[in-house]
Amino acid sequence: MSLRRPPGPDVATTLVIIALMLGPLLVGGGYWLVGDMVFVPHQPWKDAWLGLDGSLPRAVPMDALVSLATQVVPGAVVQRLLLVAGLLAGGLGIARLVADQRWYARAAAITLFCWNPWVYERLLIGQWAILLGYLLLPWVARAALRLRADPRDVGPAAVLLVLSAVCSPSSGVMAAAVLAVLALGRDPRQWWRVGALAIGANLTWAVPALTAASVTVSTEGVFEGFAARAESAAGTAASVLSLGGIWKTSILPEERTSVVVVLLSCALTLLACLGLTRSGADGRRWAVLGAGAVALALVPAVPGGSDLLERLAGHLPGLALLRDSHRFLAPLGLVLAVGAAHAVSALRARIGPGTGALWSAVALVVVAPLLLLPSLAWGALGELRGSSYPQAWEDVADLVGSHDTTVVLPWTGSYRGYAWNHRRAVLDPAPRLLPGTVLVDDRVLLADRIVPAEDPRVAAVARALADPDPAGALRANGVRWVLVERGIGKPDVPDGRVAYDGGGLLLVDLAADGPVAPGAARIDRSHHVLVSIGHTCAILLLLAGALWILRFGSNGHHNHEGHGV
Repeated sequence: MSLRRPPGPDVATTLVIIALMLGPLLVGGGYWLVGDMVFVPHQPWKDAWLGLDGSLPRAVPMDALVSLATQVVPGAVVQRLLLVAGLLAGGLGIARLVADQRWYARAAAITLFCWNPWVYERLLIGQWAILLGYLLLPWVARAALRLRADPRDVGPAAVLLVLSAVCSPSSGVMAAAVLAVLALGRDPRQWWRVGALAIGANLTWAVPALTAASVTVSTEGVFEGFAARAESAAGTAASVLSLGGIWKTSILPEERTSVVVVLLSCALTLLACLGLTRSGADGRRWAVLGAGAVALALVPAVPGGSDLLERLAGHLPGLALLRDSHRFLAPLGLVLAVGAAHAVSALRARIGPGTGALWSAVALVVVAPLLLLPSLAWGALGELRGSSYPQAWEDVADLVGSHDTTVVLPWTGSYRGYAWNHRRAVLDPAPRLLPGTVLVDDRVLLADRIVPAEDPRVAAVARALADPDPAGALRANGVRWVLVERGIGKPDVPDGRVAYDGGGLLLVDLAADGPVAPGAARIDRSHHVLVSIGHTCAILLLLAGALWILRFGSNGHHNHEGHGV
């Protein structure tokens, strides 16, 4: 029998969480600009957004979608819509995944899934697209359970795998892992089916990555540099088991440095794990998924783990995807949310005459994630404040041509702390705001090491800047413009005509003093064709899945709500 619960309580719970978390962004103006979270008023179209320029597909094709969206509505609106829609999808998705539970059990799942240290850390580091991929995982899990119940029901899995891969490469991999663990059985045909779906959905980023021949990815020391960290004296394992432990310790909330808070969070994890024992036949699969996520997050942090990964990556470059393996802890949040719902139901079942006090225990489990991590409230308690771009940024963008190459100074990493952005470190917005090719120093400057640049053009620019005639050397490398961001160091500015000076920006035109060499071609025709084929396959898979849902989605034969799916 199909079991349908009224969505009102689930919507209300999710909206409360959204209001508490994103309140300042929703009621105020400007952008949240922090870490990798960079939105601009209007993002011009570039081949790089689809990986057609030969660069590594860090945000392919998400940047393409954002670029298209900002041609219709301002980037500030796009940012709000994506964050709100993502959290709404996550909350309602986890509620649907445990639809056979009562409203208070579903509320416990929603709060734990949407409000936890992993969400806090990814939001504060600015990895909004990876966060969106995480919030899609409950829907992926539902699709997986439907697929296992009916191998013909491939539509939802196809759509959700493509949407996850759109968010980020790691999101696509995690979605494929969730699908595999929850959907696969002994039928070899199901293995082929799931494998084909996973590969087809991830072609959108995998093909540009595999064919980016001119790009080099260094793995020397990176696994150790991005390994999970202990947040308190409770140790690294306790931090990870409670959904924390990110490598960037500077963003940690104060409460997570407390042994008591971390251990109480581990107690919530233990309670959720006990709840999994009541989740029926799927309990073992949920346990495998959660254990795999924990193991992957901890591997670089255990003695010898980072060295092993580094040696393996020398033979398998694809392992560079695990550089920040802590992000792959995300499926644990899904698993614990499911377990929390069943744990609350188990507590409720023990309430009888004379045991009404147990209702307080039920309520405590529901609100525990909020009590243990109050710093996630109200824009991470003030850490995320609205910022607006000075008019100078758009003025400069109007001067730069779509076929020009611009170098951004200072040449000291790609993260900036602007006065107009409250000095928060944020990825330089110039590559997303200016048209044409924009080159920044993309080395990652960690506290104890420097991760080398991936783009060979970065090394060429560094050599040109060190040349006795930097302006001439830059022109020889096809660079016309030099953009100097004032207030961040005192770089040596190559000679040229000042085209703009104001609002903290200085734009120098090198073409005024000599001809600029044509930019070197970065890709060949075969690369362009292969990448286009990859995107086309993913789009066709998405459309095929959507058509399948439209045709069979309302058919009772494909409706498995009564099984908690």
